[in-house]
Amino acid sequence: MLYGRGDEIARLDALLAQARQGHSAALVVRGEAGIGKSALLAHAAARSHDTRLLQATGIEAESELPFAGLHLLLHRVTDRIDTLPEPQARALRAALGLAPNAPADRFLIGLAVLTLLADLADEAGSLLCLVDDAQWLDQASADALLFAARRLAADGVVMLFAARDAHAPPFPAQGLPELRLTGLDDETAGDLLAEHAGDLPRYVREQIRAESGGNPLALRELPAAQREGHISVYGQHLSSLPSHSRLLRTFADRMSSLPRATRTLLVLAAAEGTGDLTVTAAAASKLGAGVTDLEPAERKELLSLDGGRLTFRHPMIRAAAYQSAPAGDRIAAHRALADALPCVGNVDRRAWHLAAATTEPDEYVAGVLEQTAEHARSRGGYAAVAAACERAAQLSPDGAHRARRLALAASAAADAGHNERAAELALRAAPAPDRPGRPRAARAGARLRGP
Repeated sequence: MLYGRGDEIARLDALLAQARQGHSAALVVRGEAGIGKSALLAHAAARSHDTRLLQATGIEAESELPFAGLHLLLHRVTDRIDTLPEPQARALRAALGLAPNAPADRFLIGLAVLTLLADLADEAGSLLCLVDDAQWLDQASADALLFAARRLAADGVVMLFAARDAHAPPFPAQGLPELRLTGLDDETAGDLLAEHAGDLPRYVREQIRAESGGNPLALRELPAAQREGHISVYGQHLSSLPSHSRLLRTFADRMSSLPRATRTLLVLAAAEGTGDLTVTAAAASKLGAGVTDLEPAERKELLSLDGGRLTFRHPMIRAAAYQSAPAGDRIAAHRALADALPCVGNVDRRAWHLAAATTEPDEYVAGVLEQTAEHARSRGGYAAVAAACERAAQLSPDGAHRARRLALAASAAADAGHNERAAELALRAAPAPDRPGRPRAARAGARLRGP
C-alpha cells in the first residue's frame, strides 16, 4: 500500500488512460532516496496489464559504459530494429553493439529510439517505458531516451523516469514535466508506523516519526534498527542527521553485526552492481567467502537472490554496503571482480574495476582504459570516452601519455557538448607551451571558442 500518494497515483493513472486513447506523455519523478519514487513506478507497472511494458533501472557500475542503459531497456525488442528505416536501424545497431564497425550518429540513434517506441505502441495499443534510478544512466543512453521523450506525439507512449535529487549525479531533463515527491505528513506517517511498528511503544514511534522527515523508507527501517538495538530513544533525539545520512548509518550499523564473510559478499555485490551472481561468487571465492554466506543478510532482508541475480532491497542498502566498507576492502573487491570477469565481452567492465582497484600510476591499467575509450568512441559514447581518457591520464606514469590522454578527454567532452569540462581538461592537458599533447588540446580549445 502506498501511503499518502493519492494525488500522485491519480496523475500516473491519468497518463496511462490517455495513452490507451493514443496520447503520449513523459514525466520525471524526483525526490530523495527512499521517498517512494520506485514504489510509484511499480504502481504504474502494475496498472499496465493491457499496455506493453518496457522497464530498466540505471546501474551505477555501468554509468560509464555507453548505451548500457538503452540496452537494458530495449534488449527484449532488438529483433524489431530491422523494421526501422535503414539509417536509423544502422545507427541503433551500432549503439547497442550489434554492428561494432558501423558509424554511430547520436541524432539517428535518438530518432531510432523514438520510431521504435512508437511502432511498439502502435502494435500493442499503448506502451509504458519505466526508467528507475535514471541518475545512473550513462550519458549516451540518457541523451537518446530524453531525445525521444521530448518528441513524443500521438503515439500512445508514456515514459516515466525516476531520479534521485541529492547525493547522486544530476539527471537534467529540460523540457519534460516533473513530479517532485516530498515527505509524508504527520498523520500519514503515523498510520504507516502503526502498521509496520505497532509493537513499539507509542513514544518510540513518535520519535521515529519526527526524525524520519516523513521519508517512507526511514519510517520502515528505523523501527527495524531500533528492535535490533542499533538505535535507542529515551526521550532524546535519534540524531540531527538528514534522512539520507541517517538511513546510510542505520543500514551500515545493521550490517556491522553480520559475519565477516557476509560483509565481504555485500561489498562485492555492491561493487559489482549488476547482480551477476556468477561473477560475484567467483570473486567471493578469491576472498574466502561463498554464496552460502548470503543467508544472514537475506534473513535481515538486506538483499535477496532471485532468478540467479543478487538484488539489494533498496539502493540505499547497496550504497551503505559499499561506503561503510574500509577502503582496503573496496579495493580488494574491485580487484577480485576484475579477475573474475571473463575477458570475452567484459573488457569495459573489467577495465573500470581495475581502475577502481588501482591507487598509484599504472601504465597497464591506463592502457586498458584507453582501449575502453576507443570502444566507446566507435559507438558514439563521447561522454564515456572523456571519462575513460581522464581516468587513464590520472593513472599514467609518463607525463607525455598523461597529456595526450587529457587532450583526448577534452576533445571527447567537446564532442559530447560538455564545454566547461572540455575547457578544464584542455587546460590541464597543455598548461605549458612545450607540453606534449598541446596541439590536440589547442584544437579542442579552438573548437570551444568557435570561429
